[in-house]
Amino acid sequence: MGENVAMIGDERGLRVAASVFGRTLWVIAGAVPFFYMVAGAEVAWMERLSDNGTGSVIGTALIWAVLLALFLGAMLFRFRGARIAAVSGWALSLLPAVGVFALLYGYMYVG
Repeated sequence: MGENVAMIGDERGLRVAASVFGRTLWVIAGAVPFFYMVAGAEVAWMERLSDNGTGSVIGTALIWAVLLALFLGAMLFRFRGARIAAVSGWALSLLPAVGVFALLYGYMYVG
């Protein structure tokens, strides 16, 4: 008979948000080696970012931010009809990203 159009839109939005969330987690997993690569290298521009020896952490955060921003742009282009859902899924993935970053920082610098 008749389909509820609002429910179809909600379902698509939820699928888009979940898809973007999962894909962004793959980007985060792909960015983890950058943390170890930067932590093991003495890069002058990163060491100048901070006086207390955490310049590589700040540099890594900047690299992650650029990767995540580029990925957000790609997802907004890919899901033009569901941009709010794409941004929601991307924003939700920032929570595990911060957790992974804090965990890596703890392994490398805290002890």
